[in-house]
Amino acid sequence: MSTAIVMPKLGMTMKEGTIVEWLKQPGESVSEGEGVAVISSEKLTSEVEAPTDGVLLTIIEEVDNEVEVGKPIGIIGNEKEAESESSQDVREGKDAALEENAPARQEAEVKGKDTNKRIRISPAARKLAQQLRVDTQNVKGTGPNNRITRRDIQAFADKRGEEKVPTKPKVEQETKTIVQPDVQTTGVKSEKLSVMRQTIAKRMQQSLFTTAQLTLHRKAEINALLDFQKDIKKQVMESELDVRLTLTVLIARAVTLSLRDKSFMNTHLIDDKLYLFDEVHLGIATSLDAGLVVPVVKNAERLPLGELAKAISSVTEKARNGQLPGNELTGSTFTISNLGQQGIEYFTPVLNTPETGILGVGTFIDELKLENGTVKTVKKLPLSLTFDHQVLDGAPAGDFLNRVVYYLEHPYLLVL
Repeated sequence: MSTAIVMPKLGMTMKEGTIVEWLKQPGESVSEGEGVAVISSEKLTSEVEAPTDGVLLTIIEEVDNEVEVGKPIGIIGNEKEAESESSQDVREGKDAALEENAPARQEAEVKGKDTNKRIRISPAARKLAQQLRVDTQNVKGTGPNNRITRRDIQAFADKRGEEKVPTKPKVEQETKTIVQPDVQTTGVKSEKLSVMRQTIAKRMQQSLFTTAQLTLHRKAEINALLDFQKDIKKQVMESELDVRLTLTVLIARAVTLSLRDKSFMNTHLIDDKLYLFDEVHLGIATSLDAGLVVPVVKNAERLPLGELAKAISSVTEKARNGQLPGNELTGSTFTISNLGQQGIEYFTPVLNTPETGILGVGTFIDELKLENGTVKTVKKLPLSLTFDHQVLDGAPAGDFLNRVVYYLEHPYLLVL
């Protein structure tokens, strides 16, 4: 009995995924829970696990294909089915999977203009061919059964572009010929964006094109917060507790309490419907060598300060080591992005849609303050709140930012 491997749904807004890599090939044994393919969605790259033990019989969707959630991408069966590719059971399994997936795949079988040859091409490749104005009859497919893939279309278009680069016309000189000296041109190379970079690019464009983003800026005076951090760190060390109370942790706690108080910011806008959450699922933007990911601390509102510190440390460490499961990369209701270590003061963080808000944190700076006729130095923390003006107006967004500042300037409230 064959079993379909389907495109999983990794988040509330995921509608389709892209096949990045097949980790197994037809004929290879797989175990339940073992990774068989790598996919990318609008937010992350993740492995697809085998739903059962068996042998990978066939790959339905090849690399670069975009597949709707729930549609089959491959078939797993038993060893007997794998040993006899011509067996009726295997053929029926393949045909059934292909038929079920037909509305999403709509594999083109186009008759040639001058021949009866049919062209096999994936829907993603066909779409790209239309965009690049490539005649698919002239493209040689490299996929299974000579199927044309996106890579084939792109390669053909690139080659065609090189061939069509115009040469400079010769200029006739009546009196003399000007000889140009040899000039060393600057080395230029092109490289394909990584899967993660492509995902980030798609997400950033989608965010900016579908929301009305506005950023508010404000400073918080954090002398008391830094003193509080110093005192509590000392107590943690004396108690030999394994807790790292970083500035990010304290800010995360202030944000969590503010989202509890100002719940209008703890929302998602999806298809003209506003979803209001009781739980706070806090996204912590984390920079990696390959790009940016946003691991999520689930139910942050239930975690006291020490447990919140452990949770943030855990998810960010797993993210840096590439060990973060898909369920800890989706579902955030609000995000924090800290660029303080880079020396940045203010910036305009881009919304992690469908969230309503994201808080940007800068590096704290020294400022002079006049108090009771005396000048003193205070530490100020720059904060940048980007919000979706479709959901909120400036006044309530300002109320939320002021609430965050209030908690940061009254740090002992963070432990209540």
